Amino acid sequence: MRAGKFHEAETLWRELAQTHPKNPSILAGLGVSLAQQGELQLAAEEYRKSLALDPHQPDVVLDLGLAEFRQGHFAAAVPLLKALLLAKPGDDRITVLVGMSYFGLHQYADAIPYLTTSTKANPSSLELHNVLAESCLWSKHYDCALSEFKNILEVNPDSVQAHLLLALALDGVNKTPDAIVELEAADRIAPNEPNLHFELGYLYYRTRDYDRAVTEFQLEIKHDPGDAQAYTYLGDIALHRNDYSAAESLLNTATRLQPGIRLAYFDLGVIYFDEKRYPGAIAAFQRAEQLDPSEPDAHYRLARTYMTLGQKQKADQEFARTKALHSKNDESLIEKISGSGSVSQ
Repeated sequence: MRAGKFHEAETLWRELAQTHPKNPSILAGLGVSLAQQGELQLAAEEYRKSLALDPHQPDVVLDLGLAEFRQGHFAAAVPLLKALLLAKPGDDRITVLVGMSYFGLHQYADAIPYLTTSTKANPSSLELHNVLAESCLWSKHYDCALSEFKNILEVNPDSVQAHLLLALALDGVNKTPDAIVELEAADRIAPNEPNLHFELGYLYYRTRDYDRAVTEFQLEIKHDPGDAQAYTYLGDIALHRNDYSAAESLLNTATRLQPGIRLAYFDLGVIYFDEKRYPGAIAAFQRAEQLDPSEPDAHYRLARTYMTLGQKQKADQEFARTKALHSKNDESLIEKISGSGSVSQ
């Protein structure tokens, strides 16, 4: 083992395990030799056998936790590592591993206290600061996220990822103009960054700066011809400008690329209604309702369509549903890029 001949060591450990099957140290040694060869699953099995014989082996618990962590089995790693941390509350290595395991599980709020402790112990580690910042962001602890991303940018002002994520945090606290500034900075540094132009276009759209929004959505489509949301918002802007032909073409493209976009169907319903294509309007508004029954606008538009066709009972049902609902606010940028994919009005 000390000479780094782990395959030879494995052979010897296996021979010893056959003659001494109840010796936990031999099974642990076999686990280490396997782990050193990258056989993490097999190593974990040996560590567990060793711990079944003697649970009071902190080093073996740590080795098992590391094996599970390195395999991406974060749910298995967390209880092992937390048990060790109770015994060694000041152990920075274990603290980092617990925080990173929670991060890997997308349990960002749980990761924050461990990562905060680790960044204080390792203030120069940009990687730790970045993971902490992202944990704060995705758990919507925006003050923490803002502080961390600003610190990262002080050290590395050309960090595109930090500009992008700082924009999400700023928009999350309703500082949309500042968020736009961060995205524009990212654009100057890396104009080909995936999704950047959609994010910038969406914030321009939200602030009703449609000319700039159109430019950004078109750039996003140039980089990613399959971006259904960019087509949707281009179609919505065309509809606002009464260019129904362009809007219909763009919105149909969006629904072909991604059939679950609510706004695309809602806008198509508006076009079909205004052009007296009522069966198409009903189908489009019904689809918009299915994608998000809590939004009142599709119910209201469907009610108007039924009234126009003289179908009063159906219209009254939709008007009643409209009255019972309250329209949502515009989605934040973080909700837009991390949501289920449906696009709200």
